[in-house]
Amino acid sequence: MHKSFLSYTFLKRIVRYLKAKKITELQQDDGRKNSVNRQPQQHRKRLQIINGILPAHRNLSIKQTTIAKELYEQSRHPKVRGIKRGTRADFIHNGSFHEAVGPLLVIAQCFCLMPVRGILAPSPKGLSFRWKSFRTWYCILYTLVTIADTGFTINMVVKGVLDVRNIEPLIFHVSILLASISFLRLAGKWPQLMRKWQRVERNMPPFQSWSEREALAVRVHKVTFVLITLSLTEHLLSTISAIHFANYCPSRVDPIESYFMTVVSHIFFVFDYSTWLAWFGKILNVLMTFGWSYMDVFLMIIGIGLSSLFEQVQNSLDRVRGQVMPEAYWTRTRLQYRLICDLIEQVDSAVSALTVLSFANNLYFVCIQLLKSMNTMPSVAHFVYFYASLSFLLGRTLAVSLYLSEVNDRSREPLKIIKQVRKEGFHPEIDRLAHEIGMDTVALTGLQFFNITRGLVLTVAGTIVTYELVLIQFHEDQNLWNCN
Repeated sequence: MHKSFLSYTFLKRIVRYLKAKKITELQQDDGRKNSVNRQPQQHRKRLQIINGILPAHRNLSIKQTTIAKELYEQSRHPKVRGIKRGTRADFIHNGSFHEAVGPLLVIAQCFCLMPVRGILAPSPKGLSFRWKSFRTWYCILYTLVTIADTGFTINMVVKGVLDVRNIEPLIFHVSILLASISFLRLAGKWPQLMRKWQRVERNMPPFQSWSEREALAVRVHKVTFVLITLSLTEHLLSTISAIHFANYCPSRVDPIESYFMTVVSHIFFVFDYSTWLAWFGKILNVLMTFGWSYMDVFLMIIGIGLSSLFEQVQNSLDRVRGQVMPEAYWTRTRLQYRLICDLIEQVDSAVSALTVLSFANNLYFVCIQLLKSMNTMPSVAHFVYFYASLSFLLGRTLAVSLYLSEVNDRSREPLKIIKQVRKEGFHPEIDRLAHEIGMDTVALTGLQFFNITRGLVLTVAGTIVTYELVLIQFHEDQNLWNCN
């Protein structure tokens, strides 16, 4: 009995020791790896003692047996070395745009865009751009190959019949080429731009809860996931449609060769067919198709990030709605508003070329797809792909306009709170803030040619209808998938 009591006391001490050590491990910094092999020498000796004592003591109580089994299993199954323990910090967002946009830039670099170093660094201070970098040379090589591919497309279009539909491949290739050059230029400005963004974020009203802190990252990741998934789905349907056409109207005996002759016809318009060239052209086609969609996704994320800054200021104003606040509060709010406006000007100068390219590209392809919708579809596969592609294109065009125009919408929301300020709480700073909000047009632009506001959606829709009516006058019902 005395021996059993000593064993039980010893086991309790071991349990307390392990619990204390577990609490200590949870409080350690990220990246600390823990394993039995790295535990103190004294603890390893105690585990060896437990391995020898437990099997020998059979006359233990239920509680003693449970404790003994837990300790025995812990000693028998040590943690695997090299696996990082998840900590609380791994699941906490800091609320910064740099953190939220990191995964999006990782995806971009997989497809030869935005060669910036340190995109997953904890702070924008870790960002850098170097010409002598593998990422940069990788993107430059992709741009050079795109230039050559565009040259093959120009050659095929010029030697064919010039028509509003036949120049579609040329418009696609030129758009992707200009987008890749624009992203390469933007990569050089990105580190400085993100540091400026971080300085603005530090002057914003603090977050009141963890849900507010993670809202930006969650929203960015959801939008990115949905749009990238839809883009991949659309490309998969395009591949299925091309395979169906290769079987319906084969140009070669081998159906695989027929498929590649259809997809990369501009390359084999110059060169003889070869397997490696066919796969090279297909891989390049996938990269270019992603870049075509990524341009819109990136602009939407920029709009979300900028509008979230105005949302922080608006949340601070909502919390003091109807209250009498000191003049210092309104001075600080006006300075915060002005910092955001200055940041928007800097961001607009960096991405406005992409904005113009995106709107022009979407406007052309929406008009062409609507015109093609009047033709007879040769099969169910073509019907499903065509209308899925048209729906995705229309939805993406509308989403780009709405997300970018949200910056302008959010910039005017503080006026609702200012109108409710009591007479005894009115200060000259309030009047200055209201004047700035009412007189300034805070919005992203397309190279200063147009402001992206909610009214622009109706303008774009009216333009599409106008162009479509003009194209219909010259339209002839054709089988777009003929075997000529």
